[in-house]
Amino acid sequence: MSLYSKHILPRIVDCGCGGRAFEKQRRRIVPKARGVVLDLGIGTGLNIPLYDESRVIKIIGLDPCENSLGMARKVASDSGIPVEFLQGVGEDIQLDGGSIDTVVLTYTLCTVRDIDAVLSEVRRVLRPDGEVLFCEHVSAPRRWISRLQNICNRPWSLLFGGCQLDRRAATALRRAKFRVDAQTARLQGAPIPIAWQTTGYARPLRQGELPDRCPTGPDLNLSV
Repeated sequence: MSLYSKHILPRIVDCGCGGRAFEKQRRRIVPKARGVVLDLGIGTGLNIPLYDESRVIKIIGLDPCENSLGMARKVASDSGIPVEFLQGVGEDIQLDGGSIDTVVLTYTLCTVRDIDAVLSEVRRVLRPDGEVLFCEHVSAPRRWISRLQNICNRPWSLLFGGCQLDRRAATALRRAKFRVDAQTARLQGAPIPIAWQTTGYARPLRQGELPDRCPTGPDLNLSV
């Protein structure tokens, strides 16, 4: 890991993703978490103060960056909920299968290397009645913005730790055999490349349950 990724990037992400518009998105989903929670890509701990202490038993925060986890530990010291930290990646979650009630994904799927492998691991660690709560920036349904995202994707990724502008979170969740309930809309106050965001929840399909209809383009079948 480079010095930039280790020391500078965590503070940039903390500042950027901690903005008022992004906090509003987090507040839409994080308080709904229940039971034992896996905060996948917990970063610097921006979600920790938003959890409902009456609903959450424990938070497990997973992140690959040691410095980000160090910042998150300071935030967790003021929390009334026990927080356990794991340094690692979403493609290989070091937790027992069926041990998690809620997986929280806030601006996480944009940076993972293998989104399908991560969501496979999410399914594995979730209990059968568990759910995924997520807010992610996604590929825009407007063609000119989508083209701008494609142009900006490589320099953006290099600057922001591998963040991809053209991911389709709801589509990936459906592909991973989740039933998805989500909304996609433009987030006011967010930079244009990451202004289109999908927020909602997903649960694993039960045996014999038919999957959602999975779009092949941007997440256009979601309500706006």
